[in-house]
Amino acid sequence: MASSGSGRSSGWEGVLEARLLAPALLHELRQPLTGAEAAAALLERILGPAVLEREEWILLRQQLSRLAEVMVGYDDLLHAGSGREVTFAVGPVVSRAVDLLAHRVRPLAHRFALSAGDGDLRGRGSPAALVHATTNVLGNALDAVEGAGKEARIAVRVLSSAEGAEVRISDEGVGIPEEVRARLFEPRVTTKPPERGSGLGLHLSRQLLARFGGELSLVPPCDPGRLPWAVTEFSIRMAPPEARAP
Repeated sequence: MASSGSGRSSGWEGVLEARLLAPALLHELRQPLTGAEAAAALLERILGPAVLEREEWILLRQQLSRLAEVMVGYDDLLHAGSGREVTFAVGPVVSRAVDLLAHRVRPLAHRFALSAGDGDLRGRGSPAALVHATTNVLGNALDAVEGAGKEARIAVRVLSSAEGAEVRISDEGVGIPEEVRARLFEPRVTTKPPERGSGLGLHLSRQLLARFGGELSLVPPCDPGRLPWAVTEFSIRMAPPEARAP
């Protein structure tokens, strides 16, 4: 009995510690991020307009912006009810998420396809949550095709469905072991070595989407909308524009 009680106490202490440390970590990260953004702005003034056109500088600015969005997303998760749902065009948001990984997507050349629609397809939820989920799933797909040979493909499609807007991310990579599939969205579950992944990306992406009425799932092999060549395919669904939070 003493052992059981000790285990419960230890478990609650872990939960309380996480609830205290996570906001503190976000607070500490804001200061160096603010400093990095200030340094970038100072360099822009020193170097002049020419630096704004350099690909390296555009990538740096995109990643700083992405870090700020990630922090806002995690803050929304920690403070339930603080986020706002909006109606937005899904295609441009997905295109922006792909742009954030352009340095990894570009080497694929013809092996990467993006079909983002014409911008008319709209969903309801959080654009930041969609960016977070898309970059995480696409990043995993890029990792998967790296180990699958020089012909492996990736496709990102923005589709209309009866339930609202849907994003399909398909890859021809190494696949997900059957024993991992059932636990794929649990925290700390990953097929990557520790230096490549923490096993938190899919879990947090699903949690953040769910906060705003969205859904992240693994597409089953029998799904009729699945690309025939896809080894792995994920679906990100956003609520239809007429949906309203309760």
